[in-house]
Amino acid sequence: MKTWKAMTVLPLGEDPPAITSICFNHNGKILAASAVDGMIHMFDMSAGLQITGWPAHDSSISSILFGPDETSIFSFGSDGKIFEWSLQNQGQILWSRDCSRFCYPVNDSNYYRRDMALDANGRRLLVTSSSVRAPIYQVQDHLNGWRTLPHGAPITAVDWHPTLPIFLTGSADNSVRVTSLLS
Repeated sequence: MKTWKAMTVLPLGEDPPAITSICFNHNGKILAASAVDGMIHMFDMSAGLQITGWPAHDSSISSILFGPDETSIFSFGSDGKIFEWSLQNQGQILWSRDCSRFCYPVNDSNYYRRDMALDANGRRLLVTSSSVRAPIYQVQDHLNGWRTLPHGAPITAVDWHPTLPIFLTGSADNSVRVTSLLS
């Protein structure tokens, strides 16, 4: 039987909020954590200490992920707002979108959670959706982007291929669709 050993517990202060999403940067030296209070917390893993944090949303954060060049972090709030935050100028918003029209409550919310995925180049952001189609946003662009092919129920999971312009959408209709952007 395999046993596990906890390496450390990262400090979040007195009466810490519930953590909603966590991710490492590319080399595992920095950890980002988001919480129900709308805060993003950044930790130095070698020291085991919080190095910074800021209020990112007025409500709970559903998902966070590092940008492709590790100089930014994306946050997806439960209010449907997405922000790209600068890690060099704390609190500076580099890009934002309001996708609340895709994030309305669904009847069977056991299957639905707000999540997002960046393509390999960090130019396209794919987002889960309460609708049968998911939005694909053009990061750092003011274009609306595209929407995925329809499923029969809300889009509950998304991801991109690590090197190709291929994305995945999983749905509450019990299907996973693999879609290529190549013509």
